[in-house]
Amino acid sequence: MIEIDRIDWGAYECRCGERGHVGQDLRRIISARSVAEMGGVTLAGHVEDQAMLAPVAVPATGVIMAALQEELSADTRDELMLTLWRVVLGEDDESVKTEIYDRVRDGIWTLYREATRGDTEAVLDILEYVEHDGARLEHFRRAVAPRLAKRTR
Repeated sequence: MIEIDRIDWGAYECRCGERGHVGQDLRRIISARSVAEMGGVTLAGHVEDQAMLAPVAVPATGVIMAALQEELSADTRDELMLTLWRVVLGEDDESVKTEIYDRVRDGIWTLYREATRGDTEAVLDILEYVEHDGARLEHFRRAVAPRLAKRTR
């Protein structure tokens, strides 16, 4: 939660047109132990909407990457990974994409770990966009191939 508190959320516009609420939304999602505790709060339509990113996506990505290193409920982890996937694959100008990719790369080993525990396919999609070391990604892809094969049966 330290990462959430250091950001001036009011300085960033959201896709809903408002400012300031994404930090509180992230706090609620991260602290939730179930979908019910999220109380209907989602980041869809806020950090991104129909693949178009909001300025708030950049700091939100940093918070998501920090949160993924913590103990989270499965529902929270799923919501954060879905949001991260949407943001990384979203549309915006190159400077925004570069900032987002840099924030994701700061925690790249968190994603590699996540691929061995969570939604392997989504993480591999994200890594395809952000990983500079193609040989490492291909080696890892081969290593997790049996996991992917089990999930598709």
